[in-house]
Amino acid sequence: MDYTELLNPEQLKPVLDTEGAVLVLAGAGSGKTRVLTYRIAYLIEEKGVAPHHILAITFTNKAAGEMKERVYQVTGRSEVTIATFHSLCARILRAEIESLEGFSPNFTIYDDADCTKIVKRLVADLGIDTDKDFFKTVRWHISNAKNHALDPEAYGERIKMERNSSLITDVYRAYEKTLVDNNALDFDDLLLKTVKLFTTRPDILEKYQERFRYIHVDEFQDTNRIQYMLVRMLAMKYGNVFAVGDDDQSIYGWRWAEVQNVKKFHEQFAGCRLYKLEQNYRSTGNILALANKIIANNNSRVGKNLWTAGDKGTGVIYRSLGDEKAEADYVIEQITALMRHNGYNFSDFAILYRANSISRSFEEKLALYNYPYKVVGGNKFFERKEIKDFLAYLKFIANPSDSESILRVINTPKRGIGDGAISKIIQAAQEHGIRLYDAIKRVHSLGLPSATANNISKFSDVIIRLENVKNVPLSGFIDLAREIIDFESMYDKKDAEDANRLDNIDDFVTAVKEYCKDNENPVLEDFLQSVSLLTDNDRDDEADSVTLATVHGVKGLEFRCVFVVGLEDGLFPIASAIVNDDDLQEERRIMYVAVTRAKERLYLTNAFSRFRYGRREYGLASRFLKEGGLEKEREDKKPYGQYYEAPKSKIDYTTISKPTPAFAAAKSSIEKTRDLSKFKVGQIVRHSRFGEGKIIEILGENARIEFAGLGVKTFNMRLAPIEIIEG
Repeated sequence: MDYTELLNPEQLKPVLDTEGAVLVLAGAGSGKTRVLTYRIAYLIEEKGVAPHHILAITFTNKAAGEMKERVYQVTGRSEVTIATFHSLCARILRAEIESLEGFSPNFTIYDDADCTKIVKRLVADLGIDTDKDFFKTVRWHISNAKNHALDPEAYGERIKMERNSSLITDVYRAYEKTLVDNNALDFDDLLLKTVKLFTTRPDILEKYQERFRYIHVDEFQDTNRIQYMLVRMLAMKYGNVFAVGDDDQSIYGWRWAEVQNVKKFHEQFAGCRLYKLEQNYRSTGNILALANKIIANNNSRVGKNLWTAGDKGTGVIYRSLGDEKAEADYVIEQITALMRHNGYNFSDFAILYRANSISRSFEEKLALYNYPYKVVGGNKFFERKEIKDFLAYLKFIANPSDSESILRVINTPKRGIGDGAISKIIQAAQEHGIRLYDAIKRVHSLGLPSATANNISKFSDVIIRLENVKNVPLSGFIDLAREIIDFESMYDKKDAEDANRLDNIDDFVTAVKEYCKDNENPVLEDFLQSVSLLTDNDRDDEADSVTLATVHGVKGLEFRCVFVVGLEDGLFPIASAIVNDDDLQEERRIMYVAVTRAKERLYLTNAFSRFRYGRREYGLASRFLKEGGLEKEREDKKPYGQYYEAPKSKIDYTTISKPTPAFAAAKSSIEKTRDLSKFKVGQIVRHSRFGEGKIIEILGENARIEFAGLGVKTFNMRLAPIEIIEG
């Protein structure tokens, strides 16, 4: 393989540098995945490294899957271990956790909702009399402690000067005992227990050091302290660790990511070589120039400068609008023009914002004009209640010690088992020194009141029936489990929401069967683990629709045209960051990520006033606009809308093409609405989605239309899918 033809000179250098520590600062769109893939190929094909000695760590299951596919396409080898931090640690713990006291290999992985439920109950059991949301504070502290590798005693010492520190420590200690009693780990434990395992059992650590002699870490800027510790421990023997990241794209401080790890890596790994990938293959020159200008204001970065061999492209457009509705209309006008004259599809557009609260006006307007869109970041499939209920049944069948899953569904579907009965069966299990699972199966021999025992026995019958079919192949077991649990008794098919829940259960059964098709000899425990390790970024919707998302939701994605909206101080950057330099630098990195999602066109917008928190607010343009040279600083600091109006944007018609089929189908009525003079107050009109309505007021290009049962809605009549049917 001729690597000189496959990689540019700057990409080639780190690929050929195979021994010792290597840090690659890879700018947005610079081909870092390509570098990782070909470095693995080079190790196998040119250096003779056995594939099973190579490890690559990513942050999402989707990224891991894509890298596996790329490595296989290039090398034809599938033995390379490519995994997320959590899935790698889960794999290690399944094999080795018996070396840690109190756990067995069939442990359950609790998700965030499971853990929150435990903390809530412990706060109540300990009789803590504080604010009602105290459990949220405790939950955050427990995760904070584990991400800093601190046990309850060490963490209690660290926070001893904080309010309620002793109460937090008490709950943390009880929480840890609950996990041990249930043979369960939370997500943070997957990493923490692996570090503990390696620390207490150096022989096991050496086993994995020998296994993984060449270590690669993607998105290194997103690592937290404990992930950094894991990498150092695994690399300690051979020192062959290859880290790829971009400190300018470190935007997960709220998840305990430490951007300082990039500098620490360069300083702490002896003889570390540093390479920079600065040639961008994604964006135009004008977009990159703005990104460079903004991020240069961060003073803690290692430093690099993105450039492209391509064209400068269309200029970046900044527009200040009167309010959030005008801002949304402006964005939709640009989308319309680009689709009509430049051949864009809906999926070519992304509307990005810093805070979810900004999305409402855009969602509302897109719906009014009947534009297809998707909101990235909604509830994932496996987080829906009915799916979590189904999973709970499967979890305790796989791990009978998992009392949390039992308690979730002991009365789902309804069996007449209330809180009192639950307390009695828990107490009986404790008095007899047995698991809750076993107590339920023996409920009639525990001396409970007959009514309580009879109701609990309904659940016991379900457990026994599930046990009897557990050894059926998974594809058949899931059908039997659904029948035994009887979700259909919970939901009314005539109710739209209930029917949707039943459809979701159908999809879940399908997901299990697809898993069975993709995996040889599938087992329930493996399927449950695969579900536990799913992340937000694993969601993929390929429908031709406009994307609405927070900047965090689209990291790693790219679009032909990007609108970054809500660019006002207090929104982007968020208010709390304005008084904290570290937070402000992270906000600036978020802005940098937003800008570098755009390939061809970039629009930046804000509003003079915005309706938020029940009132209309006025603000100043984002400081990032000034840093980018787009907004002049005013000494008076008065609301910018009174003093500044950006010039009207011009659509570039130099590449006019025929309207795309999607555009023509969705906006067949637009050309009919260009003559605004034909619309009159009192006319009856039809909207393609809302049906018939009556024009009650016309204000310039806008009209207020009243729809029976829906109320009044305001449209820009140059865009609205409206036709006159009377008057």
